[in-house]
Amino acid sequence: MGRDKRLLTVDWNGKTVPLWERQLNLLRQLAPAELLISGPDDLEYPPDSKIIPDQIENGGPLAGISSCLQVARTELLLVLAVDLPNITAEYLESLIRMARPGYGIVPTIDDELEPVAAIYPVEAASLALSCLQSGERSVQALVRRLEQSGLVRIKPVTATEAPLFRNWNTPEDRQNK
Repeated sequence: MGRDKRLLTVDWNGKTVPLWERQLNLLRQLAPAELLISGPDDLEYPPDSKIIPDQIENGGPLAGISSCLQVARTELLLVLAVDLPNITAEYLESLIRMARPGYGIVPTIDDELEPVAAIYPVEAASLALSCLQSGERSVQALVRRLEQSGLVRIKPVTATEAPLFRNWNTPEDRQNK
């Protein structure tokens, strides 16, 4: 995209806010036990959030998921990427209702996993770290291994839910919101 997606702005409840702020506000609606932010500590995040640096550099989203799983104080970790400006608290709540301790939920659209708007059990931490340490950087591959291990279930996304997963990877994506 050529710029930090966290700083792209979006309309949220009548205000223009950066994506990172929108996502934190959305997650707050779910009353989480903790708010973990994966990535660098280079913005002034609110005091109710905790910055979690990646344990393995240049590991992409898998490194962030792995690092957060390592420090999570709860049995389940809801992961939400910053570049999903259409996702709703209601949808995330529906995933939470399907998850159980030791058993997460990962949405899929036409066999394409959506692992950055998903719920992972903390039991996935060792497998995620093992993938990273072996050079594997694919969250898709991790999710398939977790599915085989019985740690996550794949949930098909309905046609009406699919627009929630439109992300901003290019400037054109933002224009076509």
